[in-house]
Amino acid sequence: MSTKPLVAPSSVADMGSISDTNLQLLLQIGTRLSSTHHLGDLLSMIMEAATALTNTQKASILLVHQRTGVLHFAASTHNTGLESLVVPMDGSIAGWVVQNGRSVVIDDTQSDSRFYASIDKELDIVTRSMIAVPLITQTGVIGTLEVLNKQDGIPYSELDVTLLEVLASQSAIAITNAYLFDQSDLLAEVMHEIKTPLMALISASELLSRPNLPQEQQTAVIGMIQRETKRLTRMTTDFLSLARLESGREQVAAKPICIREIISDVCHIITPQAAKRGIIITTEMGANLHDGQVIGDADRIKQVMLNLVSNAIKYNQENGRVTLSTNQDGAWIRICVTDTGLGIAPEDLEHLFERFYRIPGSDAEGTGLGLSIAQQIITAHNGRIQVKSKVGEGTTFTIYLPIV
Repeated sequence: MSTKPLVAPSSVADMGSISDTNLQLLLQIGTRLSSTHHLGDLLSMIMEAATALTNTQKASILLVHQRTGVLHFAASTHNTGLESLVVPMDGSIAGWVVQNGRSVVIDDTQSDSRFYASIDKELDIVTRSMIAVPLITQTGVIGTLEVLNKQDGIPYSELDVTLLEVLASQSAIAITNAYLFDQSDLLAEVMHEIKTPLMALISASELLSRPNLPQEQQTAVIGMIQRETKRLTRMTTDFLSLARLESGREQVAAKPICIREIISDVCHIITPQAAKRGIIITTEMGANLHDGQVIGDADRIKQVMLNLVSNAIKYNQENGRVTLSTNQDGAWIRICVTDTGLGIAPEDLEHLFERFYRIPGSDAEGTGLGLSIAQQIITAHNGRIQVKSKVGEGTTFTIYLPIV
């Protein structure tokens, strides 16, 4: 995949209508946007610039999810935690802009049939007027940039639209480059991780080439080669799986799922591993759980469950316990995997779903990709995965999957 930065397309805006002051400001903004590839910082810069250029109250950025095609909030001025807030393509102004690839100015949003009114409650704002412009790249529309409520209650002008369209043109390129940089960064991480087993294999081959190496040492070296080869195989398989999920090349199935059957299969598969350490696996199925409540990919959900339960056994205490429970929680099916292990320290919890992250002192043979893959799979099902843990008491992973 190419990671060459994109070249900004010609703006549809009339550059002649922009004053020298605003033009200078846009040039400064362009320089700032190119100074970072961190998406969160980038979106903050864009919103700050949007409100300054249009003298407006708030700004929001909505992006089309790269894998699912769902339109969701990526950032909003003075509001955090909106990343999971989905906006419908049909029945919203942002959706209209994405589908039509055109800007829109609305002086009275409350009287516009496209206005998605529930957003005001989420943003804690009363939206009176707005401009929404598309974020367009060479491959299509990737989202919208919105400004809400012109200061002093005056109407938005054509100049406001022009300035916002120019900013959106710059921003779309910067956001896409941030995505590309992130993918390039993933490749660098993989190469770094692969170096360790490769160095071990090189050292092993050098040892085996010695003519007088004792048989006992030969056996030990061969064992190391087998372990590192298996580790490389797992790492390659996990990386390819993660890359396909993140890029959207691998789509999850959309069929009715039987959660009870998945949990039963997981318990059957994992019981021999648990028995070796005297660990008891129990299940608690909610009475309100019914087949077909969740649509998705049963094999992928089973993959996530196997990963979580396997970890719960691996990092548990001898003769411990693992509990799989599930029930309906409002509009969600909740699945919990709870263990009686040593627990996870707070400083490790915040990094747990990062690629290649392994808790210091834990299994060195793991790839560090299992939980990242699990999170990607659950996200592809429009769900979420959370973890709570207390050192000395155990850990609980909770999966939320939306009910049809």
